[in-house]
Amino acid sequence: MNADQDRFFEQARIFLPKYLSPEQHKQLYDELRAFPENIHYYTQKPDLQNELLQGDGWTGLVAINFKTKASKSVSGAIISNSCDVSADNRRALPVNLLFAPIIRLQRYAKLLGEGLGSQGVDSTLSDIRRQRVTSVVYLPPFSDVIEESIVPLDDIHAHPLDDFIQQERSKVFTLSQYGFYIFLLKLSIHFSRFQEGVVRL
Repeated sequence: MNADQDRFFEQARIFLPKYLSPEQHKQLYDELRAFPENIHYYTQKPDLQNELLQGDGWTGLVAINFKTKASKSVSGAIISNSCDVSADNRRALPVNLLFAPIIRLQRYAKLLGEGLGSQGVDSTLSDIRRQRVTSVVYLPPFSDVIEESIVPLDDIHAHPLDDFIQQERSKVFTLSQYGFYIFLLKLSIHFSRFQEGVVRL
């Protein structure tokens, strides 16, 4: 690791979650320093299996095709923050659960192949696996739970929370602390560009 990377990770330490214990803080920091080789994105904590948490994958989400207006049930990753979709919060108005579909990387590669040559596809997939493509979140494979997949951040859907809770649904995965932090970084980069280069004054 070079000096610039060392400085980056030292600065990143400032923004690590304050609610972690010192041991958890150190573990997350060490895992981030191993990025992108570290692919331990998931946890199997039993007490989180029924929680609607940002970044986690669920079945039973409904996506609507803009062109055909047809709807279908899909697996997706929650984009809404955990507090906004918590069942413990009382609300004056109905809330939408925002999500992006989970797409198998193999299927995405076939779509890429229609516009790129094999070399272009290989290069793009390499960048995706290293989280260098800002419009998608890469999800590494995990046992028999999930295949190598992506979450396209430019394909956001809204599902009424009350309806989703009543659907037949199941959790696909829960992100680990490290996986969640990577997910938040990708969201921040995709949706917030402080260095957009446009003078607005």
